[in-house]
Amino acid sequence: MTESNKYNFELVNQGTSTRWRKGRTTKECGENSSAFFLARSIAIALGIRFMVMVMICSAMIINSFFNQGAPISLKESYCGPCPQNWLCYRKNCYQFFNESKSWYQSQASCMSQNSSLLKIYSREDQDFFKLVKSYHWMGLVKVPTNGTWQWEDGSILSPSQLTIIEMENGTCAVYGSSFKGYTENCLAPNTYICMQRTV
Repeated sequence: MTESNKYNFELVNQGTSTRWRKGRTTKECGENSSAFFLARSIAIALGIRFMVMVMICSAMIINSFFNQGAPISLKESYCGPCPQNWLCYRKNCYQFFNESKSWYQSQASCMSQNSSLLKIYSREDQDFFKLVKSYHWMGLVKVPTNGTWQWEDGSILSPSQLTIIEMENGTCAVYGSSFKGYTENCLAPNTYICMQRTV
């Protein structure tokens, strides 16, 4: 091969190789742009899905706020008619009051709402009270003549209902937690729980 033919052959090869590289680069760029478009489309779809989920959750929360007037039942069976915004649980209606009053004022407040202060009938039927952490007046007083504890309705406290812990010199009791009652001065201010039996 002559020198000039050899030189022309190399130029042709370089031109071919340059065209091949340019074609390959264009093809790779096209592949990269389609992968980028796919990734961007997936990200947009996930973003839209997230926004829809947020809107659904927000609607459920707002709906629950507006439907609080209906009686709340912690058990699936019918619980009877409770006053508006009272808690319904196993055929009893309860209302937790955050205002602090003496035992006598608390009792009067419950009576004005056709209810009485909390009475523990059985640990099984009122098991959600084991979760209560603060002190609330309940309808339990000490009989001065014999020192026994009795409920507002005149029934005597049974050890299976509640354990009384003597904390200070008092003839009334507050409910603590885990079915424990604590003695308290009846004039001391405490929050209270009213209760209605539905049966």
